[in-house]
Amino acid sequence: MALEGTLKDFSLADIFQLIGLQRKTGVLTLRGRDDTVTVTFLDGKVVGADSLNRRLEGRLGNVLIKTGTLTTDQLNRALEIQKETLQRLGFILVHYGIISAQSLKDAIQLQITQIIYRLFRWKDGDYHFSQETTIEYDRDNVSPIAAESILMEGARMMDEWPIIEKRVRSYDMVFRKKTSEQEIMVVGAEDADEIDFDPDTTSARKRKPAGGGDKIRISEEEKSVYDLVDGTRTVGDIVEVSRLAEFDTNKALYELLTRDLIDEARGKSTAEKAVEQTTPVDETDVAETPVPLPLVLILAALAVASLITSIRNPLNHLNPFSDRPSAVAATQKAISFQRIEAIGQAIERFNGIHGRLPARLPDLTPDYISTKLLEDPWGNAYKYLQRPQSYLVIGFAPDGKADTDLFLSRTIDLGPAAGGISKPDTGGIRLIE
Repeated sequence: MALEGTLKDFSLADIFQLIGLQRKTGVLTLRGRDDTVTVTFLDGKVVGADSLNRRLEGRLGNVLIKTGTLTTDQLNRALEIQKETLQRLGFILVHYGIISAQSLKDAIQLQITQIIYRLFRWKDGDYHFSQETTIEYDRDNVSPIAAESILMEGARMMDEWPIIEKRVRSYDMVFRKKTSEQEIMVVGAEDADEIDFDPDTTSARKRKPAGGGDKIRISEEEKSVYDLVDGTRTVGDIVEVSRLAEFDTNKALYELLTRDLIDEARGKSTAEKAVEQTTPVDETDVAETPVPLPLVLILAALAVASLITSIRNPLNHLNPFSDRPSAVAATQKAISFQRIEAIGQAIERFNGIHGRLPARLPDLTPDYISTKLLEDPWGNAYKYLQRPQSYLVIGFAPDGKADTDLFLSRTIDLGPAAGGISKPDTGGIRLIE
């Protein structure tokens, strides 16, 4: 079985949904303009990820340094041992007691997720999934990651990145601290001053301080990024030395900007100056070249049409012809698919033990399935219908109406010895052939 195409035709969320839903084992390869990434799946769960331009082995030391687990001197000594023994860096670090086994696991897990989350920013590229009977991965240090958790976090990033990029426009930007008469207080993330961060408005603003008073309350993560802002470091520099993930570092910069604690440094970055020096502009030609009025009108019409049809247009919700679901809605529907499939598996396990179908879905808890999985992401309880030798599980749309794409119908052989053998009719669930 092979699944391939382009990300323009089939989104990354759809790909992860299908592989996770069908519990496939294999390797997903994605090729973009600047990088090639491979993601390894075992029974529909992610167990590995690597980037051609950001090799996992080569970046492990940097991750450990960023998290404060390893010093530069310790890394250099470990790399010297690696040259002599040709052993994996992680094995050397744990074997010689430089770091703990748990620290190594956490670092590898962080690196894998960051490689995957960067994929959600890809706007184009080719993908190919090759199904395998077995795959090799670092079983000692990697815990399989459910596709559901990756999809939810990826969807959040897809919605918030465009907002962040409106202010953190380039990794060459330089920020500086602003003087403020208000005292800055470091508190827990839940007690920090709230920021309106609504993807539907593509804007944000500072809200009333969570605790009242004149003090500015920021989280420890925001404070760590705030301390790195010195008027000389670029955003790229801060991302590199920050102990936070790439997305979280950029979000912290955005929130500090929104709270008026930092602003863009005057002057231009070194990179911007270099571009200007290599691409001189003849200001006289620009100023004296008239633009015909008909061309101006045509360009204005094209701009309006482009704004209306843009999927990120903040006015799309007013457009009666815009029916493209948001990234979060699409992801929640994918999660609902997975929960329906999990319910079906729980029903079959129940039948295999009791020799009958459950009378109602709550009978499956807590031995066969978690109670929270009996509701969809919108809080609607799944509908369950049973017949003499078959059952039906029905899901709902956000408005509470039955969704014809969200149902699972199966014929099942009753009896403990049968083990719940079933013939699936997956309805709207798309299968990989």
